[in-house]
Amino acid sequence: MERISVSEAGRQFDELITRVSREGVTVELERDNHIIARLSPAAHRVRVADLNRVFASFPSLGDDADSFAQDVDRIRREVPQETDPWA
Repeated sequence: MERISVSEAGRQFDELITRVSREGVTVELERDNHIIARLSPAAHRVRVADLNRVFASFPSLGDDADSFAQDVDRIRREVPQETDPWA
């Protein structure tokens, strides 16, 4: 992940926004050697028709697929489901 100073980001803002939106990069903005913000693309939208292509691009789980599925099931049982406090 790229890291640049806030002042440098200000000087290159248009170019920075273009890189984030077109290339999908995330850039950390720093001041006094501390990260104060991240500039990243908005959530990617995927059309339903493209889902098979997207899923096919994911790495294979290999031999640990069953173990991973069991871990996910266990976590879902143990972690309480989030509720909407405004509902």
